[in-house]
Amino acid sequence: MKSRIDKIRESEKISHIKIYNDEELYNTDSWLKKPIKTVKDIVPLLSDHGCIRVLDLGCGIGRNSIYLAEQFKDKGCLVDCVDILDIAIEKLKHNASIHDVEENINGMVCTIEQFSIPKNAYDLILAVSVLEHVDSRKSFLNKLREIKAGIKSQGIVCLVINSEVTEHNMNTKEVLDPQFEVNLPSELIQAYIDDVFAGWNTIKKTISPQEYDIPRESVMSHLSTNVVTFVGQAP
Repeated sequence: MKSRIDKIRESEKISHIKIYNDEELYNTDSWLKKPIKTVKDIVPLLSDHGCIRVLDLGCGIGRNSIYLAEQFKDKGCLVDCVDILDIAIEKLKHNASIHDVEENINGMVCTIEQFSIPKNAYDLILAVSVLEHVDSRKSFLNKLREIKAGIKSQGIVCLVINSEVTEHNMNTKEVLDPQFEVNLPSELIQAYIDDVFAGWNTIKKTISPQEYDIPRESVMSHLSTNVVTFVGQAP
């Protein structure tokens, strides 16, 4: 019998493969239309850094990492990109070639909890809509600590985490099991962040309600979430 984690990851795989096959990066009306604003806002903060090293956890097909590679190409930027899906990394590499940043993108297929972040290695670490997909609360906390340890002095962390997620069938209104491995209260996530990143310069810290529709196997789900965002700079 499949575990809850296996079922969630199978469902997420189906929905993401559909989106990745149907939509073209930066040429669509979906969430792949452009990098998130928070990531774009970070770029000027790294203008005085030398050779930029970036880690994009849960990179997908390059929504944020391709943009960053373009922005920092003249600094010899290298973006390590990690995703659980083979198709994501395949399309990431294809998109890197299209945008002429293939030498700046390093794609790896791996689960986030299994990927070991090297210490003091990165100027910027992104974890956008991915930490809620690790396999346990313990892994969630461990990964936050790994992210902190992986940042160089004056480096930046950007976390975007879904919390308090609910889903229901758009047609029948039936309540669905949220397809998120770790579905924590917003304030608890912020408390974890405050503890792990104590002493850092907080650049952004928000909780924002969002709603959107997403395919789930044979149904369309309406999803509601409180998005916790944290951008912090290391001492």
